Amino acid sequence: MIKSYTNGEWKEPGSLCQAVGIYKEDFHKIVSVVGGGGKTTVIRAMLRECMENSDGKIPCAVSTTTHIQKTNAEYFLGEPSMKMFRKKLSDYGAVWMGREIRKGKLASFQKEFLEEVSREPVLLLLEADGAKHFPVKAPAEHEPVICEKTGIVLNVYGMRAIGKKIKDVCFRIGEVEKILGKTGEDILRPEDIMTLAVSRSAGRKCVTDEMEYQVILNQADTEEEKQTAMQLAEDIGKKLSEKYISEKNTKDKEFSGQISKVHVTSDLIPLEERW
Repeated sequence: MIKSYTNGEWKEPGSLCQAVGIYKEDFHKIVSVVGGGGKTTVIRAMLRECMENSDGKIPCAVSTTTHIQKTNAEYFLGEPSMKMFRKKLSDYGAVWMGREIRKGKLASFQKEFLEEVSREPVLLLLEADGAKHFPVKAPAEHEPVICEKTGIVLNVYGMRAIGKKIKDVCFRIGEVEKILGKTGEDILRPEDIMTLAVSRSAGRKCVTDEMEYQVILNQADTEEEKQTAMQLAEDIGKKLSEKYISEKNTKDKEFSGQISKVHVTSDLIPLEERW
């Protein structure tokens, strides 16, 4: 399921790529994925859509500025070689790449190599944050690691965290407590996710004015979670608009070009294919 709340309206795009704004005729972008709640799942879903796009494959590369899971697929690239990169991309239409640091885990290639890749005609998806598999997080001082040429930032939250104790569902509890004004024993509410999502110290940290910021409310698996997520999406979308206007000190009519997108998703990857 993919539903998108865009500039005050609900839409049902045909794919996550379409929801985000990636099309066959407009794909040469860097998308950095931050937060918790299934970043790698979001990336895998977008990669699959690129490879299976009915209008023709969208060339797609996946890597990280922090860490990401390894794949055993034939399109995996474990060394920073542009020659091998171009060969994999030509053969498979996709590349999943990184430096293996331990079994099943990859670290980033050098910044210079990622910059060279970004100049190729390819969609570059970067996992730019870590959350230790927690559905919600607030960043530490050194996080996230967003490439300066990023065009779109996707901030992911897991809806299954709502209604549970902050200490049980949040990564970087100290930072979360400070931003929310709560303790780890408190229950995480929908409005807490909104606070994190719109905060310059949390969800929007390191996001510049040149980057398009979008929120993904993932893991809305039950009907209750879906309804909660859809209301939360509307609240986040409205709050983001208010924040943008306030920060830019503009009037609504001057603000009309700003895009505000919040997506509600579930089952992006079939259960049997999840890592």
